[in-house]
Amino acid sequence: MGNTYAEALKFWNSAFMMDDESKEQFIKEIDIENGWKELASSEKLSDVIIRELADKSNVLDYGCGEGWAGIVLNKSGCKKVTCVDVVENAIELANFLKDSFKIESGLTMQHVSDTWIKDVDSKTYDGVFCSNVIDVLPKEVSDEIIESIAGIATDDAKIVISMNYYTKAESNPEKHLEVKNGNELYVDGILRMISRTDEEWTEIFDKYFTVEKIEYFAWPGETEEKRRIFIMKKRK
Repeated sequence: MGNTYAEALKFWNSAFMMDDESKEQFIKEIDIENGWKELASSEKLSDVIIRELADKSNVLDYGCGEGWAGIVLNKSGCKKVTCVDVVENAIELANFLKDSFKIESGLTMQHVSDTWIKDVDSKTYDGVFCSNVIDVLPKEVSDEIIESIAGIATDDAKIVISMNYYTKAESNPEKHLEVKNGNELYVDGILRMISRTDEEWTEIFDKYFTVEKIEYFAWPGETEEKRRIFIMKKRK
């Protein structure tokens, strides 16, 4: 598990790298007032987090990537948002975007260790967002994150977790895709997704949360809305 996790983090650190030339071009083209609305890969996903989390007083975006959700929530009126990621380049990019949109208060971007969430005080956040994290990490890591989210959420917290779509796990040598342990999809030897049905994820969440609704969305270029958003409240 340790090597699998390390290789996954290495992959994502590379994925979030943005060179200086790209940053300069972004700044030249940016619409400071409204450009933040285009940061999300899905307008529907953005609308959901605004609807469910913008009125919360203290929101955590765990595994924030480039921090788009934190920026969207900040611009939509959320008073305090903390975006954290264990991937260093993700937070560097997140802070670049934060500065680009001239956000001075209410939003923190923080590079953290993979044990950070375990040390957060219980019942700290009344809103938690987690996107494309728990389904791209080894099961042991994913399970710990879910349990930790339950611990740091207030009793009335809203939990929003989005993830990839379910796909039948089949190896495909031509695409360098290998399936391990029944549902773990590796591309070029790097874990890229753990594929579970809605029902399987609901069963996992059920220990800590009540799933109120599952909504579906698509990324640009996708013809079907198969990616999932689990909207949950903490189980009492």
